[in-house]
Amino acid sequence: MNHQRRTAIKLAATVCVPNLIMTASAQMPAYPGGVVTVVVPFGAGSSTDAFARILFADLNTRYPGKFIIENRPGAGATIGARTVANAAPDGRTLLYTTATPLSISPHVYQSVPYDPIKSFAPVAVTIDLPTFLYTSKESGIQTLEELIEYLRRNPQKSSYSSYGKGSSSHIAGALFTKRIGADGVLHVPYNDVRALADLSAGRNTFQTDAWSPALPLVTSGKLVVLATLGRERMPWVPEVRTVASVIDKDYDMSIWHGLFAPIGTPPDILDFLNEEIRITMAKDNIRKAALEQGFKSRNHFARKDIAPFVAADNARWKQYIELAGVEKQ
Repeated sequence: MNHQRRTAIKLAATVCVPNLIMTASAQMPAYPGGVVTVVVPFGAGSSTDAFARILFADLNTRYPGKFIIENRPGAGATIGARTVANAAPDGRTLLYTTATPLSISPHVYQSVPYDPIKSFAPVAVTIDLPTFLYTSKESGIQTLEELIEYLRRNPQKSSYSSYGKGSSSHIAGALFTKRIGADGVLHVPYNDVRALADLSAGRNTFQTDAWSPALPLVTSGKLVVLATLGRERMPWVPEVRTVASVIDKDYDMSIWHGLFAPIGTPPDILDFLNEEIRITMAKDNIRKAALEQGFKSRNHFARKDIAPFVAADNARWKQYIELAGVEKQ
């Protein structure tokens, strides 16, 4: 069990304590009368899995044992998404995911086994997963400007690592090199966490990744944080600038988390879940847990506002993928 998952389990345990007495005496609603499977289309111990367990541990304080997490990773999160798209629309199978299967995978695969817009009923948007641009201490690069200058002068000697072709880290790296005019930088795809280890050893020039996986290497001085990839600076590292503010071009690689159900799920179930997520995400201990995991809490979305948000995000990533020149697989 890796460090991130151990931390998530500890945090999940802390959010289970409040309201136990109230829960025991509360009258249970018709839904969820049985077990609800929450499919996470990423592996156990991933950042998505970590926060899903924190989130639904809190719901289980109100509805004990009703929500269980099931990891179904693979194929750019499309395997898990397909499972939910094909499930009965009765609220018993839900999808907790990043934007990947809805906004990214449809544009990097020749086809996906669901419609990213029409196969799912939006329930809630929970958090943002900020990502950052890192280089190794070995490189001697201390600022984003220094990295840009180095890449422009040495594209054939440079490389960026990612978590696979078509991944958000691949798209972010490819678009960054395009935006700064450093064509020819080599993309080195990985299938596991060795990517960060190789970066810290100086085998690649830079990589984009979330905060929590890189934190031990940043703390130990092996990695240098050069920029954040979203629209604004992050509160835990306010000195770290955004890429967009340095290159003065559109560049927003922020990723969100959300909860979805199969299309056709009754509106009263969707409304119930939306309200329960709102209650959980408003708690100070949940917001603190999110911050400790390197997430940024969002303001609550009314259910009617989620579909337009997802559609706009899908269009944003489509544009970025085309600009980056990432070919479909």
